[in-house]
Amino acid sequence: MHKGRQYVDVVDVGIVQIAKDADTGQYRAHLASESKPSGPVLHRDGDSGFWRANDNDEVITAPLTDVGLQAFRTDLDFSTSEPDIDGLFRHDGKRYALIHDHAYQVMLDKDGSTPVQKVWRIVNAKDPVASDSDNIYHASRSGESRAVTRNANDTWVSVSTGLPGGMRRHEAIPILLQRYEPFVTRMNEINQSAERYNVLAAQADALPSGSAGRTAALIAVEVHLLRHIKKQADNLQSILDHKSWLIHLKANGIFAEELHALRLDHVEYLNRLMKVMNFRGESLFTTLSADNCIKVISFMNKKLKLLEDREVVMGLILKADRGAAPILAELRNEVATAERINFNKLNLYVHLFAGTPDHSPNVTMRSLYSIDLITGDLHNIPEGAQPLSLMLTLDQIRGERGRFEAELSADSVKAEYAREILALTDQFETGIETRLKEIFASSNRNIELPSLDQNIDFDFIPPKPSDNVSARPPSMRKVFRTRRHGTSRVMVGDTETAADGSVIVKVSNPFQPNGLVERYEKRQGEWLPVRPPIVSTPRPELIAEANRLLVDVEKHIAQARSKETAKDNPTEIIEELEKAIDPLNEQSRRLQNHDTAAEDAEIQSLAERLQTAADTLTAHGQSVLVRMYKNKEVLDIMRLNWLIDHGELKALKTVDRKQLGKGKGKSFLDVYSISNRADDAPLWEAHFHYEKHNSEPMNFTIRGSHLKTLEQSKRGSESQRRDEQAGLPHVAIWRQTFDGKTAKKIFALATEAAAATR
Repeated sequence: MHKGRQYVDVVDVGIVQIAKDADTGQYRAHLASESKPSGPVLHRDGDSGFWRANDNDEVITAPLTDVGLQAFRTDLDFSTSEPDIDGLFRHDGKRYALIHDHAYQVMLDKDGSTPVQKVWRIVNAKDPVASDSDNIYHASRSGESRAVTRNANDTWVSVSTGLPGGMRRHEAIPILLQRYEPFVTRMNEINQSAERYNVLAAQADALPSGSAGRTAALIAVEVHLLRHIKKQADNLQSILDHKSWLIHLKANGIFAEELHALRLDHVEYLNRLMKVMNFRGESLFTTLSADNCIKVISFMNKKLKLLEDREVVMGLILKADRGAAPILAELRNEVATAERINFNKLNLYVHLFAGTPDHSPNVTMRSLYSIDLITGDLHNIPEGAQPLSLMLTLDQIRGERGRFEAELSADSVKAEYAREILALTDQFETGIETRLKEIFASSNRNIELPSLDQNIDFDFIPPKPSDNVSARPPSMRKVFRTRRHGTSRVMVGDTETAADGSVIVKVSNPFQPNGLVERYEKRQGEWLPVRPPIVSTPRPELIAEANRLLVDVEKHIAQARSKETAKDNPTEIIEELEKAIDPLNEQSRRLQNHDTAAEDAEIQSLAERLQTAADTLTAHGQSVLVRMYKNKEVLDIMRLNWLIDHGELKALKTVDRKQLGKGKGKSFLDVYSISNRADDAPLWEAHFHYEKHNSEPMNFTIRGSHLKTLEQSKRGSESQRRDEQAGLPHVAIWRQTFDGKTAKKIFALATEAAAATR
């Protein structure tokens, strides 16, 4: 039921609106534009739950309703009369049936009758159809009627034989073939259109890539495909509209087979249209001016609509034939996914937001690298590393929301771009959350969660690229993690091996793979940006730049403290510090490599001071990160692990096997207070439920092991459930449910605290 309308799942058709025929009590397919249903009679299969049309020669009956017959009712009274052999009564040369104590004029429907069963038509005496002196029903005469028959219990029931006039299939074939002629004509037109497409596509392929002639030819192909797809859609709809009699013409499963083939063909042509759109859009991708960005976004929105249309058709195919899943998967892979198109849209909006369409947008939104991975090559990462990649990406996206949200209040074009960026990132956040829920729901929570310090470093060879505009050449690629001053990013790039065996990973702008790239090398076990070559610089310039950088150190710390006081996003604070740290380290390196560095005390001193200043800013950033992770309003098992591993927390057992509930709902609760090691301030509580009073500590119930805020613990679980039922925000289950490894760490901290008090 949706918006007062009733829908059912019909075999070989899909979701269909139905309505009850007030006259017969049967359900019929119903068009939204109809005042009363006129489609085929549908019946529910009690075993499968699916609905089916009557597609055989059996006579289908249904109870009659007073409401449906009211318009045909007469005032005659046959209560003292006896019916004839047909169960009818005679009066003034007419014949009447007594149904629910009311009399109705009836006429014999010879077309609907068989040697073993007569079909009668209830008619209205005022209509021409009721005037035949022999009481024979003629469908050619105007007037409404209701087909009825007597069942084995001599009860009058509504009857439907499924074909016009009650005809049997062998009698109706000539008429059905005549009605089928427009369908044959339409299919011939579609076949001719397909041949024309082949000609146009071949002509376009023969022209030089990038030429004006090829662009014009591709436009012609695109226009033709749009018309062809419209013809296909109209034909499919017409077939479904006339299924009630087509299934009799194409019996023994032929109807379903042909419908399946036509739908698959429709999907293939939708894919072809999107491929042609990709080729035609190549010129727009090469020069990302502001105007071109807008054009490409419009182009992508059209593709997203086509993908929606394709998914509808694929859904119908799959409902009719579950075995079609493999071929549908292949068809999906022929063109970019909606997720990937939305990622490219995000790239463009970030370009526009930054006001520099010709430059990489990653400087404005660093999480684009990770979103590129999640929407593209995630399946190439081993399953064990996928959760961390997803979680880091999620945190990166959320960490960058602030800079875009800050623009929303402005009445400017930039604010519109920010809204689009946030809307798209919302979609990615939702998708990542859903995927994480699926992963953790199917995993054993006694297995260790991924660590925030877990390394990610995997090579893979991507599949052969499709004809997508942004497809990359099939070279060895690497998924890796780069850590910078307390923050992490998961990235993917192409590998390049030098003669000495060293490996460089080139990370390109995902939307312009042939443009400028960022280069990463492995130093001291970490993937870090390749340092630029040292250019010979006069000593005075080196010293002046070093002093300038040192003067600004306190300013950077003051700005970071100010932003932290204002509760700015910690990730942004750390990234701002990172921008100051890198020049300090680089200037120190340049000084150390100066020709006179070995004997120049001033240069040596400045290099040391620069390094110390960089370490100071790094330490300040680390302290910001620690304070962020200690936010007692945020529940995150992985952050909790990180804080324990870095010696930042204490734990104390405060409740020991407290009985909760009775009978089958009985459990025993242990509670641990988790506090800040620096000042003993309580941060969270860890709750572990056990089935037995004497269960071993590690035998807690998985669903009953949670990290809780102090407020949650104070209010109790019932209050939390009421919040969830009211739709208030809640923490994703994968962020607050304990795994075995984390539980062991908490128990160890509590044991340590207990020993210290003895």
